Amino acid sequence: MPVFEERFTVAAPVDVVWAFLTDPRRVGACVPGATGVEVVDDRTFRLALTVKVGFLGTTQDVEVRITETEAPRRLVSVGRGEDRRLGSQVDVRSTVELVPLGSGETPEATEVRYRSEVKVLGRLGTIGDAVMKLKAKELGGAFAARIRAAIEGAPAGTPPAESPSCEGVAPQDSPPPGGWGGESGGGGRVRRS
Repeated sequence: MPVFEERFTVAAPVDVVWAFLTDPRRVGACVPGATGVEVVDDRTFRLALTVKVGFLGTTQDVEVRITETEAPRRLVSVGRGEDRRLGSQVDVRSTVELVPLGSGETPEATEVRYRSEVKVLGRLGTIGDAVMKLKAKELGGAFAARIRAAIEGAPAGTPPAESPSCEGVAPQDSPPPGGWGGESGGGGRVRRS
């Protein structure tokens, strides 16, 4: 089972980042290729995810359920996506940890660490791990850049519930012409620790 890990820094306090990451509508808009985020309940949401991996394009009907939370520091979710047309299924278990950076009572920045364990079945599973890792890195970089742009673009003092979503984030973070199938990395503006 491939494991993907990423770290990036957001110039905002941990409570602001937590509020953003636990709002399915706002965070869903930051996922490259995601459309139609539907909140089922306070722990479950659905979306459609369209992505090109190698020579295959897929649209997965995805359901994500938050299984553990330790506000405002740790969140665990499980997700399952299915593309009936392609005969493929993706199962993901993700852990997100937020680490306050800086000194004082109100740190100025937050390090976001995430780890995703991914199981891919069906036709999509025939794509090699190397291609999957490249795609995951590309999508992860774009996702991180969009999160940072949305949160850091909020005016100082904006309450977490009113911080912006990723709608309208810089065009360079959008899929390149032809979709996300290229071999080059996206999201080059992400600060990594």
